[in-house]
Order: sequence, then structure tokens, then C-alpha cells
Amino acid sequence: MIYMHAESVPLMRPGVREILEKSLGTPVLATARHREGLHAFERLENSRKEISEYLGCEPSEVCFVSSASEANTWALTGVRFPGGAFPDHLLISPLEHVSVINAAQFLGEQRGCTVTFLPLDKAGHVDCEAMERIWPRGRVVVSVQRSNPETGILQPVDRIGSFVRSRGGIFHTDFVAAEGWEEPNFSDRPIDLVSLSSPSIGGPAGIGVLYIRRGTRMVPLLHGGAQEDGRRGGTQPVFLAEGLAGAVNHARHHLERERKRLDELDDLLVRKIRSEFSHLIFVGEKSLRRPGIINLLHPGTDGQALLSLMDREKIVVGTGSSCSSQSLKVSHVLTALGYSSREGQGSVVLSLGWWNDPSEIDPWAHALAKGLRSLAGLGGVLRQ
Repeated sequence: MIYMHAESVPLMRPGVREILEKSLGTPVLATARHREGLHAFERLENSRKEISEYLGCEPSEVCFVSSASEANTWALTGVRFPGGAFPDHLLISPLEHVSVINAAQFLGEQRGCTVTFLPLDKAGHVDCEAMERIWPRGRVVVSVQRSNPETGILQPVDRIGSFVRSRGGIFHTDFVAAEGWEEPNFSDRPIDLVSLSSPSIGGPAGIGVLYIRRGTRMVPLLHGGAQEDGRRGGTQPVFLAEGLAGAVNHARHHLERERKRLDELDDLLVRKIRSEFSHLIFVGEKSLRRPGIINLLHPGTDGQALLSLMDREKIVVGTGSSCSSQSLKVSHVLTALGYSSREGQGSVVLSLGWWNDPSEIDPWAHALAKGLRSLAGLGGVLRQ
């Protein structure tokens, strides 16, 4: 199989599986007070330190969670202002991950927080000048992702963060789709909270990180013991933390090489698309975009059917539409960018990982062309 959708098939980096197997050989809780427990705690903290060095922050600012979705949820529902006050307003982009959108809905319905979707420009970037004009009075939290996992569209998070900080607000970013591509350096950036995913950087599933800048007030999402400095109760998975640290170390030492390779692969893909698939809609073609993430639309085509046909050719891609047993639902990202249901349902998404190479582009193009021909021949198009 050729895996060209890192969001659904995030392969672990070299050496991570061996780290997990070794760590599982001593399955001791980091909270145990005997010798092996103290050693497990030391391994956990060593992993935290290694991850903090990659992120460019202090170890105490790294909090382990179960996933980036948990990190997003906690960042928005757990943050507080002086005196423990809840935010009055939450500003988010309409392209955010569903965990951010659902957390925003919860805050609006259960805590009386006013939720506002930030306006986008024609290229899909947050309109910073418009954000400045609509800035509300009161306690404000802003959440904007660095890169969109369906389109690769990048957001000017440093500019946004600088403005939010100048107004006394709190800024959160979902950094997942930028992992392994952009140097984090969070201590030098105007960002208070950052969500990170282990699988997205080539680590094991089941663990993520919420970066919490020193001085940012948080209340626990999960109440329990004193784990994670009392901020998140629950057993700490030492083996997963060590696996994530191993992936981070590999990414850290190969970052420049992988950025260059992603740039080259993206350039090859774009040229292939323009020469052989110019009839398809290239989402974000004129936007600032993270290389290696491409969303193509074929209006009227069933994207899920096309994905299945490509899978038969041993090419794994994604789709911007989610399929249920009763209906097809177009991605909210494509809707927010102004695409119709007919356009959005024919979505094919590529998100390349650390393992992809140029030899996979021609087989992908062959499978895509064959799939489109098959659907046309079978009448596999949606009614207008």
C-alpha cells in the first residue's frame, strides 16, 4: 500500500516501536513510591524534558493528555482569567477542528460565552484587520489553527497572537497539521496554549500534549490525583510518553531535510495536477499553504466512492466529506471556504508524511485517473 493520507494512517517513525516494546517490559506506574515506580517517574520526566526541548519551552509547560482533541477541549473550557473568571467571548476561525467547534458550542450553551467566527479573506486566511475591528470588550479567548489538515491553508498565528496579547486576551492554536514541518519555538512566540498530537509527528496514538505557557491559568478537565502537577488526573502512560519523545527526537534531527523533501514533493504534485488534472478544483491553490497537504474537488463525484476505488489500487487518500449510512455530509471546512455541496462531496485529500517519496506520485495519479473514469462509466456522480 502507498499511504498518502497521514491524518488517517500516521506511520510511526523509525525506532519508536522498539522504544514502546522496551518500555512495556517494565509496566510500572509513575506514581508508585517503590524503586521501580520512582524509575518510571524519572523516565516520564526525561520524556517531558526531551519534548520540551523540541517545542522550545520549559518542561513544566508540557502537559500530557490523551489526544489533541482533549488538548483542544481543555484549552478552551479550562482556561481562566484573573480571579478564576470565565471568558466572556471566544473568537475562532470557521476552519477549526471539530473538537474546537464543539467546545465552543459547549461554552456558548452552558457558560453563556459569546462565540464569534472570525471572517476569512478570499484565500481562506483569517482577516486580521477585520478581527481587530470586531474585537469585543471583556475577557476574550481566541483559537486559530496554524495549518488546516484538509487544505493545508496556513494562518498568521504570530500576528494574531501579538494582537490578542496586546488586548489582554488569551490565544490558543491547534498546531497538529504543522507538526514535523515548522519549528515550534513556542517560548519566543505570542501563544499561550498549543495543542499537539503524537501520531501527527510519527509517535504512538493515545497521547498528545497541551503546551501551557507559564502564568496561564487553567482548571482541570479531568479531576483525579496529583498527576501532571495536579492539572490532569489519571494514570500517566509512561510508555507512550517515551514513544512520543522518540518520535520528537527523530523529527527534530530531520526537520530541515523533511521540510525540503515536502517542498519538492508538493512541487511535483502541483505540476502533475496542473498537467493531468487541470479540470479539478485545487482548494487553496492561491493560498499560503503547508506543503504536502492538497485537497482536490471533482464536482458531482462521490468522494467516498472515489476513495474506495483508489484503495483497490493500493493508494490510501482521504476525503473532505464524511460518509454516514444515511447521508453524505460535506466538510464544514469546505463549506466555510465557500464551496457548494456538489463541489465538496467530490473531495480527495492528500496529506504527506515523513515516509513519502517521489516514486509514489505516478501511481497516485494513475489511481486517481482510473477512479474518475470508473465513476464516470458507472454513473457514479451525485444529482445536482
